[in-house]
Parts: sequence; structure tokens; C-alpha cells
Amino acid sequence: MENNAKWRFVGNNYTSENGLNTSDMEMFQSDPISSLAREICQNSIDAKRKDEEKVIVEFKAFEISKEEIKGYDRLKAEIENCREYKKDSNRKEYEALQKMSKEIDKERISCLRISDFNTTGLHENKFHLLTKASGITDKEGSKGGSKGIGKYASFVASSINTVFYSTYTIEEKMNSLGISKLCSAPMPDTDEKTMGIGYYCIDQKNAPLEEQLFLDKDFIRDTYGTDLYIIAFKKEENWKKEILEKVLDSFLVAIFNGELEVRIDEIIVNKDTLEKLIYSHQFSDNNYRKSIVSQYILLLEKNNVYVKEFEIFEYGKIKVFVKGFGREEKDIATNNCIMIRYPYMKIKCLNNISTLPCSAMCIIEDNQLNKMLRDIENAQHTDWHLKRVDEPFRTVLKNVIRKMKDSIVDFVVEVLSISETEKLDIEGAGDYLPNTFSEDMNAGQQEEKVVQDKPTIVKKVSNRKYSIKAVEKTDAPSALVPDIGDHGKGDEDDSVVPEGHNSGGGGTPHETDNTTSATDEGDKDILRCVPLTDVKKTFFVVDKEQGEYVLVMNSNYEESNCELEVKYYDDADTQYNAQIYRCTVNGEDTELECGRAKKFKIHPGKTRIQIKTNLTEYYRCEVKLYANR
Repeated sequence: MENNAKWRFVGNNYTSENGLNTSDMEMFQSDPISSLAREICQNSIDAKRKDEEKVIVEFKAFEISKEEIKGYDRLKAEIENCREYKKDSNRKEYEALQKMSKEIDKERISCLRISDFNTTGLHENKFHLLTKASGITDKEGSKGGSKGIGKYASFVASSINTVFYSTYTIEEKMNSLGISKLCSAPMPDTDEKTMGIGYYCIDQKNAPLEEQLFLDKDFIRDTYGTDLYIIAFKKEENWKKEILEKVLDSFLVAIFNGELEVRIDEIIVNKDTLEKLIYSHQFSDNNYRKSIVSQYILLLEKNNVYVKEFEIFEYGKIKVFVKGFGREEKDIATNNCIMIRYPYMKIKCLNNISTLPCSAMCIIEDNQLNKMLRDIENAQHTDWHLKRVDEPFRTVLKNVIRKMKDSIVDFVVEVLSISETEKLDIEGAGDYLPNTFSEDMNAGQQEEKVVQDKPTIVKKVSNRKYSIKAVEKTDAPSALVPDIGDHGKGDEDDSVVPEGHNSGGGGTPHETDNTTSATDEGDKDILRCVPLTDVKKTFFVVDKEQGEYVLVMNSNYEESNCELEVKYYDDADTQYNAQIYRCTVNGEDTELECGRAKKFKIHPGKTRIQIKTNLTEYYRCEVKLYANR
């Protein structure tokens, strides 16, 4: 059958022309090697045999002479044909085809063989979908890939856009086919043009060869699986490093669980070599390093790693891992939650879940939730897009995603608050972790924000220190004036309290109200509205554009009838009163008067106050808290 095989570039039947880089290839152009590693491992995991413990994927570079490329003369001629056609019509594509001509004319051609083992191979229908379908797939349930687009990453990794496929299936069937994705060009002896795609096949129907293909002389397949040969592989200096880092970042959970092994030339990546590779590897990017190291630490479930399962409505469970880091380890923290779905492939991150050093990971197992989220993934499987589905299912998914996020963030708050007592050097962790996905302040007013911006710490201005027995002096009409009752004879230390009484002798009466009460003996308790300067406070921005801020404080005692005001300063250090439009204390609404929050209680321990103000730009702010004492 080999004698009948040759390259055939099919006509377009006088329909549309195709360019060199179509949209399905363009999406992988920015990072071809990493995209290739991710797509290949994903497809191989999907094809794992049920009786095998793990899938093995091998990346092996090799060289062949140009004459060893199947149908070399015809392939080279078509590249020249395309180049000449674009010479005067498209300069950019002409230059790209010029480079292809130089590549295919080299005496030695770099190639990359990618082989999987312990898989089923590709039976007839799957082989057809892989080689001749676009945007079509038969993958269902929790399979990693489901868009029918990922295969184009292989062509992007080839300098001449040419790939050969070969498979040996558990049904004892063999198939091989070559594909070259060029551009439309004139066909010989006719005014018709090609579609821009060619097949190394056996007949006019572009049928595959019914045999295996071996281009790497050092490799013979004797077990079921699939081989892919990238011709004129873009073999950059760090190609092994790029593949290794992408594999570790995208499939670390699968490797840790013993379900995937990857071989990159002499590098073997499996559950036994994982730790040594991670801690000895010199990462090219710090984000890769933090993501990979954090995932590994979380999976070990040691050293204050907390794990919890959450039921997401009736659709299934997620498993969340969280760890807070001390100052000595903060360079490992991602401050993100890595979202992984079965078959244990990283999809995306929830960014900025905390302003304190921590890392989190969420694993979505093989369930209905997994399937729902897979259906709204983009072609690269790196994000969820609600616009991919229509109502009412879009609203269902929006609520599902919101529920997941709320569960994750609440658990992060819980874990970091616990960690404060466990010598992790993250004092105040809970203070900096508002529920960024709550709708307390804007219920029903805004559409859900997928990931909240990282809260920005506003420069704090220290209050002047007041004696509990002193009166705050101010001429500002918006200031809080302390209530002063009669003062009996006291200690010398009480001399800072103003003398006098509320009436008589032409003096100016002191202001007073009903907060002063009398005893049966005629004595009076002194109740004064004084600033609370002995309470630890942290004030930061949650949403600048909405004017939302959070004040978290730690008190050792209970206070009643408290009041809160916020002041801000311009560049000239002029002070203004901010207007508070809404205030909740531990989720309960408070009274408002003249732009201040009033008549609320503070309990021992942490109190969370969330306010909505007229401050929609960043200012230097001062928060003043008062209570009757």
C-alpha cells in the first residue's frame, strides 16, 4: 500500500481561499511548545486504557535526512507553489513561505516524535476526527479535551506546518496519515485553487495508510498507542524546559496521583521523581515556580495544609486545599486558587484571593459539575466563558461558579484565621480577607464579578493619642462632641477633665444629653463619647469604584453605642469628612446620621465593619471610632 501513497492537495471547488495561518492555528502561536505539551498530554490521558494504572507520554527529538520525509519532492514543490502565488499578493505570507522553503531544503531535518503508551490507540472514527475534523469531537463526560481544536498546536510547532500521525489500536488496527497545512494556491492544469491542505494518503478519498509509520529509526511500536511526528520541529534551545514546566504546571496532580508519566528525552517525570525535579529545577518564570511548588506542597497535606470538601448544590463536590505562609516562605505563595478538574488538568486561577501570603487549590472530581464546567471552557481549556451557553442554563452556571468562589474564599479566611495561633507569622490574616464575592453591599445592584481586584491597602494615619478622661477639642461642625456629666472630687490624675457644671454664673454650659444617669444617692455616672485609641484597626479598600471599604478591628472588651466616621486628606493635607452611605457590622446594618455610622456594638475579638462611601478615588484616610465610656 506504501507504493500508492503520495501527497494530494485537494481543490477548493472554486469556493473560498485559505491563508497560511488560519484562526484555529493562530490561537496557539503565542506559545507553541507549551501549548503542544498541554494538548498532547490531555489527549493521551483521555485515551487511557481502563486496565492500566497510568498513561506514559514520550517527547523524543531526532533528525532525518530530507529524503526520508514521506513524499518529500511533492511536499517541497507545493511549498514553492504557495510561495510563488503569494509573492506579489501577500508580503507577510510570502516571507513565511520563504522560510519554509529554506527549512525543507536543509540536508538534515529536526523532528519531534510524541508517543503515548497504555492507551487504546485511535480507532477509525477517532482517527478521522483527529486528522480531518475541525471543531468536532466525540469526547463526553469528564474528558480533558472536548473542542476538537487542540490538534492544531502540533502544526504550529512545525516550521513547515507538517505532521504525520500513526496509531495501533486495541482492535489490532493500524493507520497512518500525513497532513500539511499550507495556503490556497493554483492547481496544475486548471484555474481551480487548492484548499491549502494536503494529505499523504493512498487514494483520491484521502484515505489513511493501513499500516504504522516509523520515521524515528530508534523507535518501533509493539504496544497499543499513537505516535505523532512533527516535521521540521521548532527546536529552540530551551524546548525541554518549556515542555517540562508546562507539564508540571498543568498536570501535577495527575503525576502526583500516579496517573501520568512524561518522558522528555532523558528527563523522566513521574510520582517518584517529582519532588527532586521540582526542587532542583531552575524555573524560567517565577510564576511557574510558585504555582508548581505550591501545588506540590498542598498535595502533600503536611505542615498546616488544610483540606475541606464542599457540596456545590446537587451537582457534585469540590475539594479545596489551603496553606498560609510565613515571612520566610512568602516567596512561594501565589495568593491564588488553582482550579483543577478531572482528569486532573489545571484550567485557570482565581486570582488575588488574599493579600497575605497563601496558596490554594481546588480539585473538581469526575461528576456533573465537572461536565458542566467543561462545556463552557474555551478552546485552549484555560478559562470558563458563561457566554458560551444561553439562558436559563447561563444563570444556573453563574450561580454554580459564585457558590464555588464563595466556598473557597470563606475557607481561606477560616484557615488563615486559625493559622494565626499556629506560629505561621501571618498575624492579622483574617483582617485582610474580606469575602470578596459577597453581595452584602450591593445585593441585586451589580452583576457578579468573576474575580475581585486585589484589595489595596490605604495608607493609615495614626490618630492622636487621647486620655480616656480627656475631651477631644475640635471646631469642626461635623466632629463628635463628648458628653460630660457632673464630676465629683477625684484623684489628681483627673485634673485634665474640664471643671464647671451645666448651668449658672454666666459661664458657657457644657453640652449634655440623656447618656448621663443618676444613682439613688444623687451621684452621677460619667458617660463620655471618646475615641477608641486602644483598639487595633486595619482599614483597606475592597472596591474603589464602588467606594467600598472594610475596617477590621480587634478588641479585648465589649463596647455599646459606638460611632464611626471616616476622614480623608487631599494633596495639601486638607481634611474632609467622608460620607458613609451604608454600614454593616458583622453583617448587620447600622444607623446612619450626617454621614456617620451610629449606635452599634463591638464585641470582644474581631469585628468586621464594611462601609459604602462617596470615596471613589484613592485618598489618605483616617478612621475614627468612638464609644460611650
